[in-house]
Amino acid sequence: MRAALRIGSVVLAAGTSSRYGSPKQLVLFEGSPLVFRAAKAARDAGADPVVVVVGADAELVSPALSSLRDIRTVVNDRWREGLSSSLACGVRAVLGIHECDGVLITLADQPLVDAAALRTLLDAFDAQHQVVASEYGGTVGVPAVFGRQHLDSLMSLTGDAGAGAWLRGRKASVTRVPLPAAAHDVDTREDFARLA
Repeated sequence: MRAALRIGSVVLAAGTSSRYGSPKQLVLFEGSPLVFRAAKAARDAGADPVVVVVGADAELVSPALSSLRDIRTVVNDRWREGLSSSLACGVRAVLGIHECDGVLITLADQPLVDAAALRTLLDAFDAQHQVVASEYGGTVGVPAVFGRQHLDSLMSLTGDAGAGAWLRGRKASVTRVPLPAAAHDVDTREDFARLA
């Protein structure tokens, strides 16, 4: 039996939701705000610690997580600089809480990604598979798990480049796990209507 690996998680929830028109992190899906569902899924999958990065609308989004135990919220004051700043903020926060073997990066706007889906990614991560990513819609992307040796590279991204772009630039070293649920993200009200 292999030794248990400690995987932290960063839930990215700092964006402005400009295409949605209001904070999509707070949109209710099956009775819960999207950001709550994403954080709970990461926690229930076994990630520890779980850090949710908020930014735009932080004062509205953070209270939606108050009833979730074992979830940390950090505010990215530099959220206007793009997705990469939130990614770096979250990874730094995770590493500041515990030494981790890897970090699961997930998003607040993929409501069909549940704990069972995330668990398939965590189960595929080991010493030989240090980058494990979701495969959907003919591409690879997040949610994804990154081994510790890749975290500095992730934190050096700039602008609106996120973990998905990083993954697509390194396809040969990525272990792919089919995760069709991740193809459904909510950017617009039409996206949400299709889910409902």
